This record gives sequence, structure tokens and C-alpha cells, in this order.
Amino acid sequence: MCDRIEACGKPVVAALHGATLEAGLALALAAHYRVMGRAARLGAPEVSFGLVPGGGVTQRLPRLIGADAALALLLPGRPIDGAQAQKLGLIDQLVQKKVGDEALAFARHLIESKKGPRPSRDTTRGLADGARYMSEVAARRMEIRGARIEAPKHIIDCVEAALMMPFDAGVWREQTAREDCFASAQSKALRHAYAAERQAARLTGVDGVEPAEVITLGIVGTGTLALGIAVAALDHGFHVRLLGNGADQLVVVQNRIEAAYTRAAQQGQISPDLRDARVAAFTTSARVDSLAAADLVIEATQGNAAARGSLLARVEEFLPEEVVLATVADRGFDEMARDLAHPERFLGLHFFAPAQMIRVVELAHSDDVSPKALVTAHAFLCRLGKIPVTVSATDGLIANVVQEAGWAAVDVLLLMGARPAQIDQAMREYGFPAGPCEAMDALGLGYMTGAVAQYLAGKGRAGKAKGAGFYDYVDGAGPDDSAAEALLAELRADGGIAALALSDTDIVERLILAEANAGARLLERGVVSRPLDIDVVMMIAKGYPRWRGGPMESADAMGIVAAEKRLLAFAKAAPDIWEPATLWRALFKNGACFEKLNRI
Repeated sequence: MCDRIEACGKPVVAALHGATLEAGLALALAAHYRVMGRAARLGAPEVSFGLVPGGGVTQRLPRLIGADAALALLLPGRPIDGAQAQKLGLIDQLVQKKVGDEALAFARHLIESKKGPRPSRDTTRGLADGARYMSEVAARRMEIRGARIEAPKHIIDCVEAALMMPFDAGVWREQTAREDCFASAQSKALRHAYAAERQAARLTGVDGVEPAEVITLGIVGTGTLALGIAVAALDHGFHVRLLGNGADQLVVVQNRIEAAYTRAAQQGQISPDLRDARVAAFTTSARVDSLAAADLVIEATQGNAAARGSLLARVEEFLPEEVVLATVADRGFDEMARDLAHPERFLGLHFFAPAQMIRVVELAHSDDVSPKALVTAHAFLCRLGKIPVTVSATDGLIANVVQEAGWAAVDVLLLMGARPAQIDQAMREYGFPAGPCEAMDALGLGYMTGAVAQYLAGKGRAGKAKGAGFYDYVDGAGPDDSAAEALLAELRADGGIAALALSDTDIVERLILAEANAGARLLERGVVSRPLDIDVVMMIAKGYPRWRGGPMESADAMGIVAAEKRLLAFAKAAPDIWEPATLWRALFKNGACFEKLNRI
């Protein structure tokens, strides 16, 4: 199609409005001239799916604007607006409105000016300085050195080919690279991640139920999570009423909100007028009845279930019957709902810190929740720019249950002979931003339930904040696990446990399958309805590498039969972690996998 457009004997003008992405960009570049509206966007997001753009994009784009500008568009995968496209020389005219009419006028001007076709494949201005072109290609290669995703490397190779090869040969090179990427496990996982996020955000079983309008959000609490939720709400046009304990505390909270928006205005991220509007939309009070005008109230304190339940019951007294009441807690839902007059409007909104940045929220509900309350909470989260993953209100929900299974596996691995540094290095190599021992140190070992973590905490190694945990943290030196390993060696000796030589593969498989097995158990119990819900939460909230697709997708990539065999072998060391859920055998018998469960 692109070749036929480009080979047309009459001038072809592309009128660009809305989103011109992927194949749309290929068609636009194949046209001889381009007229673009200011609200339009041009982009090649294929790299986000682990793919190389097709349709000759990697060959036409550098011919038009050079290697550096082409790669600046192709490698991040983010679209550009009309002003940016005009500056790059990608378009011939930028118009305010009625793009179609302006494109027709532009075409008439071409006829009057007797201008003919202008094939992009014959354009050479972007290739004019060959030395500079190759230098820019080399610089981009250096930037992505060590990158885990292969698609950027292929994209750079294709852009280089635009200078080194004839056009048709370059397009063949592009198509080969695209096919190779499409067949890769990385691209499959990235495409799964993209589709999973959209499917996870859909709420089913509530057809015909309309959400109540939420204009004012009530928040109970003054901690970091509460303020993060407040900022997220203010950024999306909600009014926020925050309930705190005392005047001094509320002054601090008000100052923090004002400082955040003042800083954003000073840095040019928002206008002064918008800064004033957001600050004006935020009010605080120590009076519980101040929440009476809220359309949805979120309890975001740090108390136990009993204390939270008492607070929720007190707040409920001042709320109209239809107002949704929620908690950020991930457990204790039955206890919190016990004293509520209307438990059918109570649910969990489990945000992850920082709440204004993490895009996923676990939307926890009981079987008795009102469809109206569920739909209202879901719509609120969508307006907040979040992905609401619906889950049964069970202790731990998804994220913490699955993560804690991985941490329990770490406990066993440490007793088996693996060092903290080896475990962390193996998981970073797998793609996690930090290893599990590092993560537990950051949170504090005293908060962990694992025997090893508790043992180290009892030895005065309570985590990073205390200067020692799995690692020693000394100013000017990198984390060192030698002291913790010496204590672990003593622990093994006292227990008569012989240390084993574990490879990085041994470590990775045990941790990943511990999490996948925990996910399978959640599916069996009906806590979640689809494996993709688990993948989405773990990728966005817990740093599971996106190009791996989440623990359930990783298990599919390993193969259901192979995964179950490994679990059976691992179960001898800790059945509570690795004893395969019955779902594995059911999938095997039916010739199915977790991905097939997503389609049911």
C-alpha cells in the first residue's frame, strides 16, 4: 500500500488529524506531502511492543529528517505534536482546524504551482552528511548499550541501513527485523502486557449500572499515602477534603500540598493559575462532619483493622447512604465492615506508593457489595488515570500474597546456601530493578514474616534504616553481605543444614515459580478471575519486568508441564511454597495454559 501511494503519478497529500501512529505513520510518510492539524499526533509506538516499525518507516523517516531525529522519534515510542513535526521538517503545513479543507486547498496550490509527486524514498536531505549520520547512529548505540529489549537495537540497525543500502533492500531489512522481533518471547510478553492492562481495567457483570458522580473526594489520614492520593485527585480535577487529627498537623499537610504545586509552577510544569486552582480545591479539617459533602471517602490511616473499623464507623455516621466508603488496607476487610451500618457500600482501594505515580489500584470487594458502589469506585479510579484491577476482598489481595510467596522462597534459598548478593544479582539480571533482599532491607526486616529476616532482625540487623540487614550500609562503601552471610552460615550449622551450590537459574526458577504458584492458588480460590490480573498488578506495582509479562506469563513461557515438574522437585524443600496448585494439572490435562484462561 505504501509503495503504491508513493509510486502514484499524481501528487498525494496526507491530511493528518487525531492519532497518526504505526501503520498510519507509514502511510503518512509514503504520501508526497503532509498537512497536519495542531491537535494531531505522529508516532511509532512499536518499540513498546518489542517490535520494529513496518511499512518502510525506518527507511523513509531518516531520509526526511536524518538519523538523530528519526531515532529520537522511534526509540522512545512517544508521539510528537504538530509543532514538533513542523520543526523537524516532517510536514509541509500546520493548520489550526478543518484539516481536510486545508489539505484540499494545499492540493489546489500544488496544481497551480505545477508541483508533481515528491516520493520520500528519493529524498536525500536526511542522508546528506554521511559522517554525521553514522556518528549519530553510533551515539544511539552507546545509549542503549546493555538494554534488555532487543527491538531498539534492530531499529538502529534499520536506520543505519537507510544510509548503507538501496531503499528496497532497506525495507527488506526492516521487514526481516520486524518478523524476528514479532517471533521473540520479549515481544510476546510486551504485547501481552499491553493487552492485559486494557482487559484488567474492564469491569464485568455490572451491565446497565451507572456510577454516581464523584466531584469531591474525602480522605481520612495525613500520611504519605494519603497525600499521594490527594495529589492524584487534585491533578485530575477533583476537590479534596482531608480529615486529620489536629490543627498543627493539618497546617503541615496544607503547606506540603501548596509547596508541591508551587514547585511544579516554578518548574514550568503547570501554570500559576492552575497552581492556584489546585491549592484552592484542597481543604483540611479536624471535624469528622467535614466529610459530609464528599461523594466518596477513602480511609488512608495506618492503624490495625480494629482501629480502622472504628474510624470508618464514626465517619459513616456523617455520610449519606449512597456515598462509597473505602479503605486503602489490603487485609481485615470483614473486621472493618462488621460495625458499619451499610457494609454493602464498603470496599478496598489498595493504592501503592507513591500513589500519584503508580498506575494500578487493587479494587477489593466482598460478594455482598452494591453494584452501584463497585461501579462508582471503578469509574473514580479510571478518572484518576489508574488501572483498577478487581479482586475479591481477601487478606493480602494479589500483590502482597504473590510478593510474600517470593520472599518466603528467598528465606528457603538463604537456608539452602545462597547468599543475599547472589539472589539479588540473579533477580536483577532477570530484569527486576532491585533484588528481594535489597527490597526487604529497605522496608525493614522487622516487618518481614520470614524466619531468616526475623533472625537477622533479632541480631540487630533490622534493615537499611538501621545501617545493617542483609547488607551492611556504610557511608562511602557499597552494600556488603559478608556479615549477614557469616550469621547465616552459623544458622545453617546450628540446624545441621548443608549448604548447596545453587546456580542463578536455580534461584530465578524457584522465585518465579513461587510467585506463579501463589497466583495459581489465588485463581483456584476465586480471589482473582484471570491470570492477567495478577500479571498487571505485579508488573506495575511490584516491578516485575514488563518484557517478561508477569509471573503467569513467565510460567506459560516456561511451559505448563515443565513448570509443574520443577514445582514438584522444589516442593521437597518447602511444600507450603512450591507444592503445585491443582490448577497446573488441570491446565495440563486440558492442553491449556494461563493465557487461555484469560480468554474465558
